[in-house]
Amino acid sequence: MTLDSSRETVAVLYDIENAPLEMLSYTLGKAKRYQPCRTIVVSDWDERPEQKRWDKLLRRPGFTFRQINRTYLGKNSLDSALYDSAKLLYDEGVRRYFIITTDSDFVRIAEMLNAQEKSYIIGVGTKQASETLRNAYDEFLVYPPEEKKKKAKKAAKKAAKAEKEAAKAEKEAAKEAKAKMTKQTKDKTE
Repeated sequence: MTLDSSRETVAVLYDIENAPLEMLSYTLGKAKRYQPCRTIVVSDWDERPEQKRWDKLLRRPGFTFRQINRTYLGKNSLDSALYDSAKLLYDEGVRRYFIITTDSDFVRIAEMLNAQEKSYIIGVGTKQASETLRNAYDEFLVYPPEEKKKKAKKAAKKAAKAEKEAAKAEKEAAKEAKAKMTKQTKDKTE
Protein backbone atom coordinates (compact mmCIF):
# COMPACT_ATOMS: atom_id res chain seq x y z
CA MET A 1 0.00 0.00 0.00
CA THR A 2 1.24 3.48 -0.78
CA LEU A 3 -0.02 6.98 -0.45
CA ASP A 4 -1.13 8.10 -3.89
CA SER A 5 -3.21 10.82 -5.49
CA SER A 6 -6.37 8.77 -5.53
CA ARG A 7 -9.75 9.99 -4.43
CA GLU A 8 -9.25 8.51 -0.99
CA THR A 9 -9.29 10.57 2.15
CA VAL A 10 -6.03 11.51 3.81
CA ALA A 11 -6.24 12.29 7.52
CA VAL A 12 -3.71 14.48 9.29
CA LEU A 13 -3.59 13.95 13.05
CA TYR A 14 -1.86 16.92 14.67
CA ASP A 15 -0.43 16.77 18.19
CA ILE A 16 -0.77 20.47 18.92
CA GLU A 17 0.97 20.04 22.30
CA ASN A 18 4.19 18.54 20.90
CA ALA A 19 4.59 19.98 17.41
CA PRO A 20 4.89 23.62 16.28
CA LEU A 21 2.57 25.25 13.77
CA GLU A 22 5.42 25.25 11.21
CA MET A 23 5.47 21.45 11.34
CA LEU A 24 1.74 21.37 10.56
CA SER A 25 2.21 23.81 7.69
CA TYR A 26 5.06 21.67 6.30
CA THR A 27 2.89 18.54 6.55
CA LEU A 28 -0.08 20.18 4.84
CA GLY A 29 2.27 21.04 1.99
CA LYS A 30 3.17 17.35 1.74
CA ALA A 31 -0.47 16.25 2.02
CA LYS A 32 -1.50 18.70 -0.71
CA ARG A 33 0.37 16.67 -3.33
CA TYR A 34 -2.08 13.81 -2.75
CA GLN A 35 -5.08 15.92 -3.65
CA PRO A 36 -7.69 15.78 -5.17
CA CYS A 37 -8.26 13.44 -2.24
CA ARG A 38 -10.17 14.79 0.74
CA THR A 39 -7.86 15.89 3.54
CA ILE A 40 -9.09 16.07 7.11
CA VAL A 41 -6.89 17.74 9.73
CA VAL A 42 -7.73 16.84 13.31
CA SER A 43 -6.61 18.53 16.55
CA ASP A 44 -7.78 20.53 19.54
CA TRP A 45 -7.67 23.98 17.96
CA ASP A 46 -9.38 25.54 20.98
CA GLU A 47 -6.43 24.46 23.15
CA ARG A 48 -4.33 27.28 21.73
CA PRO A 49 -6.83 30.05 20.92
CA GLU A 50 -4.20 32.73 21.48
CA GLN A 51 -2.50 31.77 18.24
CA LYS A 52 -4.10 34.02 15.64
CA ARG A 53 -2.34 32.06 12.94
CA TRP A 54 -4.96 29.31 13.27
CA ASP A 55 -7.56 31.58 11.68
CA LYS A 56 -5.58 31.85 8.45
CA LEU A 57 -4.67 28.18 8.51
CA LEU A 58 -8.21 26.98 9.13
CA ARG A 59 -9.41 28.84 6.02
CA ARG A 60 -6.89 27.03 3.82
CA PRO A 61 -8.69 25.68 0.73
CA GLY A 62 -8.78 21.95 0.08
CA PHE A 63 -8.65 20.92 3.72
CA THR A 64 -11.36 20.08 6.23
CA PHE A 65 -10.48 20.90 9.83
CA ARG A 66 -12.12 19.02 12.68
CA GLN A 67 -12.13 20.18 16.27
CA ILE A 68 -11.82 17.30 18.70
CA ASN A 69 -13.22 17.48 22.18
CA ARG A 70 -11.37 15.97 25.08
CA THR A 71 -13.45 13.67 27.24
CA TYR A 72 -11.28 14.49 30.23
CA LEU A 73 -8.56 16.98 31.06
CA GLY A 74 -5.02 16.28 32.13
CA LYS A 75 -1.92 14.53 30.89
CA ASN A 76 -2.45 12.56 27.68
CA SER A 77 -5.99 13.88 27.21
CA LEU A 78 -5.11 15.09 23.69
CA ASP A 79 -3.44 11.74 22.93
CA SER A 80 -6.65 9.95 23.92
CA ALA A 81 -8.82 12.35 21.93
CA LEU A 82 -6.63 11.91 18.82
CA TYR A 83 -6.74 8.13 19.33
CA ASP A 84 -10.55 8.27 19.42
CA SER A 85 -10.59 10.49 16.30
CA ALA A 86 -8.25 8.12 14.47
CA LYS A 87 -10.56 5.23 15.36
CA LEU A 88 -13.58 7.13 14.03
CA LEU A 89 -11.73 8.01 10.81
CA TYR A 90 -10.66 4.38 10.46
CA ASP A 91 -14.28 3.26 10.94
CA GLU A 92 -15.24 5.76 8.18
CA GLY A 93 -12.84 3.94 5.85
CA VAL A 94 -9.82 6.25 6.00
CA ARG A 95 -6.60 4.29 5.43
CA ARG A 96 -4.09 7.07 4.70
CA TYR A 97 -2.66 9.15 7.54
CA PHE A 98 -0.09 11.75 8.45
CA ILE A 99 0.65 11.85 12.18
CA ILE A 100 2.49 14.94 13.39
CA THR A 101 4.16 14.44 16.76
CA THR A 102 7.39 13.76 18.59
CA ASP A 103 5.55 11.91 21.36
CA SER A 104 6.13 8.14 21.53
CA ASP A 105 2.64 7.69 23.00
CA PHE A 106 1.37 7.94 19.42
CA VAL A 107 2.82 4.51 18.62
CA ARG A 108 -0.43 3.04 19.94
CA ILE A 109 -2.40 5.01 17.33
CA ALA A 110 -0.28 3.52 14.54
CA GLU A 111 -0.70 0.05 16.04
CA MET A 112 -4.48 0.49 16.23
CA LEU A 113 -4.65 1.76 12.62
CA ASN A 114 -2.76 -1.32 11.40
CA ALA A 115 -4.47 -3.87 13.68
CA GLN A 116 -7.13 -5.08 11.25
CA GLU A 117 -6.70 -3.71 7.74
CA LYS A 118 -3.31 -2.19 6.94
CA SER A 119 -3.20 1.60 6.77
CA TYR A 120 -0.47 3.73 5.23
CA ILE A 121 0.98 6.09 7.80
CA ILE A 122 3.52 8.86 7.36
CA GLY A 123 4.94 10.22 10.59
CA VAL A 124 6.29 13.75 10.82
CA GLY A 125 8.56 14.73 13.70
CA THR A 126 11.94 16.02 14.70
CA LYS A 127 15.20 14.13 14.45
CA GLN A 128 14.94 13.56 18.22
CA ALA A 129 11.91 11.28 17.73
CA SER A 130 12.48 7.82 19.16
CA GLU A 131 13.21 4.80 16.97
CA THR A 132 10.05 3.18 18.35
CA LEU A 133 7.97 6.07 17.03
CA ARG A 134 9.77 6.14 13.67
CA ASN A 135 9.37 2.39 13.20
CA ALA A 136 5.62 2.55 13.87
CA TYR A 137 5.14 4.34 10.53
CA ASP A 138 5.52 3.34 6.89
CA GLU A 139 7.52 6.55 6.32
CA PHE A 140 8.97 9.12 8.68
CA LEU A 141 9.66 12.70 7.58
CA VAL A 142 12.12 14.68 9.67
CA TYR A 143 11.23 18.30 10.33
CA PRO A 144 12.88 20.58 9.52
CA PRO A 145 14.01 18.89 6.32
CA GLU A 146 17.79 18.55 5.99
CA GLU A 147 17.87 20.22 2.56
CA LYS A 148 16.39 23.37 4.10
CA LYS A 149 19.11 23.35 6.74
CA LYS A 150 21.79 22.82 4.10
CA LYS A 151 20.38 25.59 1.91
CA ALA A 152 20.19 27.96 4.88
CA LYS A 153 23.75 27.11 5.90
CA LYS A 154 24.98 27.57 2.32
CA ALA A 155 23.14 30.90 2.00
CA ALA A 156 24.60 32.10 5.30
CA LYS A 157 28.08 31.09 4.18
CA LYS A 158 27.58 32.87 0.84
CA ALA A 159 26.30 36.01 2.59
CA ALA A 160 29.26 36.00 4.98
CA LYS A 161 31.67 35.64 2.05
CA ALA A 162 29.96 38.48 0.14
CA GLU A 163 30.06 40.65 3.26
CA LYS A 164 33.76 39.91 3.73
CA GLU A 165 34.47 40.73 0.06
CA ALA A 166 32.46 43.96 0.31
CA ALA A 167 34.40 44.98 3.42
CA LYS A 168 37.67 44.20 1.64
CA ALA A 169 36.60 46.22 -1.44
CA GLU A 170 35.52 49.11 0.80
CA LYS A 171 38.87 49.01 2.59
CA GLU A 172 40.71 49.03 -0.76
CA ALA A 173 38.59 51.95 -2.01
CA ALA A 174 39.31 53.90 1.18
CA LYS A 175 43.01 53.15 0.81
CA GLU A 176 42.97 54.34 -2.83
CA ALA A 177 41.03 57.50 -1.91
CA LYS A 178 43.51 58.26 0.86
CA ALA A 179 46.44 57.76 -1.52
CA LYS A 180 44.77 60.02 -4.09
CA MET A 181 44.15 62.75 -1.49
CA THR A 182 47.72 62.48 -0.26
CA LYS A 183 48.97 62.83 -3.84
CA GLN A 184 46.70 65.85 -4.48
CA THR A 185 47.84 67.50 -1.26
CA LYS A 186 51.46 66.81 -2.16
CA ASP A 187 50.93 68.23 -5.69
CA LYS A 188 49.38 71.44 -4.26
CA THR A 189 52.24 72.03 -1.87
CA GLU A 190 54.89 71.70 -4.57
